[in-house]
Amino acid sequence: MKLLLAFLFALSPRQQVDAFTTTTTTTTTTFSRATVAPQFPLLALCSDGITPYDDDAEDDGLQTPTVEEQAAIDEAVSHVLLPEGIFDAEEQFGRGRRVGRRWFGGNSALFHALGIIQRAIPLDGSVDLNEDIEFSQDVDRCMFFDIKRIGPGRRFKIMGAYNLLKFAPKLSTSVDTEPMTKEHIDEIYSGKVFPIHMMEVDSPEKCFLENAPVFCAPGKEGESVCDLDYLGKYAVKKGTPCRYGGKAVVKGGKITSISGSTEKDEDFDFKRNRFLSSFGVHVVLVRHAIMGHLAMYQKYLMKLTAERSDSYQNLWKENQSAGMLMKALTPYASNDVSYQIQVLIGPDNSLVGRATSLTNKSIMELNIDMHKKVSDMEPDEVVAYIGSNGSKDWETACQTSWAAAQRVVNLICRKIENSEYLRRTDLRDLAMLLWTGTFYHGFVGDFQLDNVNKGNLVFPVTGEEHDHTVAYGTLAATIGCSTSQRTMEMSTLTKFFGEEDERDAWKEYHQILAECAKMTGVKGFSYDDTVYNAIDF
Repeated sequence: MKLLLAFLFALSPRQQVDAFTTTTTTTTTTFSRATVAPQFPLLALCSDGITPYDDDAEDDGLQTPTVEEQAAIDEAVSHVLLPEGIFDAEEQFGRGRRVGRRWFGGNSALFHALGIIQRAIPLDGSVDLNEDIEFSQDVDRCMFFDIKRIGPGRRFKIMGAYNLLKFAPKLSTSVDTEPMTKEHIDEIYSGKVFPIHMMEVDSPEKCFLENAPVFCAPGKEGESVCDLDYLGKYAVKKGTPCRYGGKAVVKGGKITSISGSTEKDEDFDFKRNRFLSSFGVHVVLVRHAIMGHLAMYQKYLMKLTAERSDSYQNLWKENQSAGMLMKALTPYASNDVSYQIQVLIGPDNSLVGRATSLTNKSIMELNIDMHKKVSDMEPDEVVAYIGSNGSKDWETACQTSWAAAQRVVNLICRKIENSEYLRRTDLRDLAMLLWTGTFYHGFVGDFQLDNVNKGNLVFPVTGEEHDHTVAYGTLAATIGCSTSQRTMEMSTLTKFFGEEDERDAWKEYHQILAECAKMTGVKGFSYDDTVYNAIDF
């Protein structure tokens, strides 16, 4: 009964709050595709038993975690931040096991679970002018990073989604093999925020090549190189043909070699498909979730809004323009996204974990490694690191937009810049939030979301060309729709700055973003129309 009550709560109608208003509309989303089980009792979801499915690593004789790394993994797992004592998931799922086997077949149970998560996870409104900036003195450790304390209602929903994923059956790719279509995706996204269609490509290889300027560093003689061999450190599940990795060389708009093999070699197709799966993990898990959301956005969100003095808080509240900028860049949903990322990349059969070939342990090891690497950097170093991993034009665009972000923050906050209550790095940190939320996340967030849905950023290592079926596509679209919510348009914020030169500076920043997007050479990458700040996965 406790589990049933938890998910009835998660299924309650969702309120969508328009940015910068207090107007609310209530919508109820259904997941009705024929492949999804009917609305049977929720206690019967797990047809494979009461324990999480086995994703142990194959003993391939390759690198395994050191004692220190294993201790860090154990520490992070011990800080999965969920309410305790509400219900015993194993007991409740076990009670419905035999009934579930009779009612569900194929992927029905998992699809049913994903349908619940699609409705339970999306965030509601983000920026409300009637609310104060969300400062907090209460800080919790969540896995391997810090968050501001989350309210019980949000915790309750995430607890339900997390435990549901932990004990629901694994994905079967031998059933639900019909192609995943745009109509299927639209149905999953019904009533939710749709991704921006940044580009029209129809394969993982074309997706990689169209975006090579962002992810391939200059090589010799006109070549560019994307080296993903760092992923070979992390163990994969039993039955996976090899670990992730691969180094692709691009020239003339095509992949000329991968890890030493060219098209004339028998193993070229296998290495190419392995590399493209590695690219999906690199973009979605590393560059977007770990770097963009946790090592960058959450880090500076916490520095600016957690455990700060009353005098510091009043400084922002009493200055209209500076306070408005802070409010727009630190909505409560930003912190909430970092909390619910446990469902996306956590250690117990998470959404990404179910889609990748990485084990639960190796996902956490990768999370910790990349978070530490990037969060240990200062903002200038982060921008230089991201820029140096792409073309010279991408690097110039990163540096140009970063300089512009610092200028506009310094101008809008000039009345408080000499305050004794500010730390030396506060305005720089606010500029880093702005740069991450607009230039960096404006690309990597919508790019990954759009192409995960389309099957162009794939996760499992099979060595074969990806087949975007309903089985895999339903899981991929859930990764997108259940963790997506935008906050505000940049143009909306303009009118809330108090002085004309502040409004002009904000408009100029938007124009510079548009110029920088064109500078990269990535087709479809544009800031000409709408730009949001960063809180969508």
